[in-house]
Amino acid sequence: MEHDHRHRFPLAVLQRIPLGRRVNSSEGTSWLARYGLVLILIVLVVGFSLAKPSSFATWDNFRSILDNEAVVVLLALAAMMPLIIGEFDLSVAGILGVGQALVTGLCALQGLPPVLAVPLSVIAGAVLGLVNGLIIVQFKINAFITTLASSTVMGGVVIWYTGGSPIYQGVPQSLTRIARGSVAGIPLPVVYMTVVAALLWFVLGRLPIGRRLYAVGGNRRAAELSGIRANRLVIASFIASGVLAALAGIVLGSQLGSDVPGGEGAYLLPAFAGAFLGATAIQPGRFNPVGTVIAAYTLSVAVAGLQQLGAPSWVQPVFNGTVLVVAVGLSGYATRVKAARARTRQLARIGEGSHRSSPPPAPSAAPTEDEHSEEAEVSGIRR
Repeated sequence: MEHDHRHRFPLAVLQRIPLGRRVNSSEGTSWLARYGLVLILIVLVVGFSLAKPSSFATWDNFRSILDNEAVVVLLALAAMMPLIIGEFDLSVAGILGVGQALVTGLCALQGLPPVLAVPLSVIAGAVLGLVNGLIIVQFKINAFITTLASSTVMGGVVIWYTGGSPIYQGVPQSLTRIARGSVAGIPLPVVYMTVVAALLWFVLGRLPIGRRLYAVGGNRRAAELSGIRANRLVIASFIASGVLAALAGIVLGSQLGSDVPGGEGAYLLPAFAGAFLGATAIQPGRFNPVGTVIAAYTLSVAVAGLQQLGAPSWVQPVFNGTVLVVAVGLSGYATRVKAARARTRQLARIGEGSHRSSPPPAPSAAPTEDEHSEEAEVSGIRR
């Protein structure tokens, strides 16, 4: 059947495919696709700095943007993990709320030191992610419904734990120092976020588990046929999401030195906007941590600049909602372009097979790492 499928294409068409030249990520507009968002970020920074040099173009303003957006970036990275395997986790904001309430409550209400409150809050996030993953895998309930329901439950649990009242009295300075300090002038939340993003970049881009996660997201059935245990990876991705969301809550609680039940919902939309917009940069068509960080800060710079220009308060939610819709569309388009390029390369290789009896073509450039991954995904789909 494989042989018949390949020869549906007329030999004359295959012979016209240039064999000595590969379509790779360095040709055409691929450079712009990879780094276009970075250019937009630079243009926004320069533009707002020229428009408001006394307020925007200051280190204090840039430091504030970096510091305040670190929580959103961490939450965007949390949302990114299930998205890699093709699932939604709408509970990331709920787990952020649990992490924030626990780390402040355990210190202020139960009198635990941060050295115990922080790991307990992280463990709680991991357990909540595990529960989400098990429900999705074992009971075959849609991830969208599962995480929407669990997020609602988490909100109720937080209200029960806090009594519906803010926690701000009794929060020790040893907790607030976790996120209010700096290293060489860089706010600690930015340091934490950078370490997490770098770790995810290494795991997803350099370790076998990262390739398996992307394989499950590309074609789950093909991944399972190749021996990948997809269900385990689904559960693992939700556990990772829970840990990162809880970490975001811990950083937020330490920044504010308090907890206000119900305030976590405002972080959900910017987090998903950053994750989807990030899939259009650096590695277009693929959710990736570097793109997510760049996307989240691009949105933050745009909102901060508009506010300093006098835009009303309703601009931020309208802007974030619009960007989310656009980002989802661009992410889908980038994925389709990536798949089309991989199919083109496979057709070129089929053409090479039909010319085996002819003199060998001129040597071509070696395929890049992205080309290898793209072709593996398409091969998995055809298998």
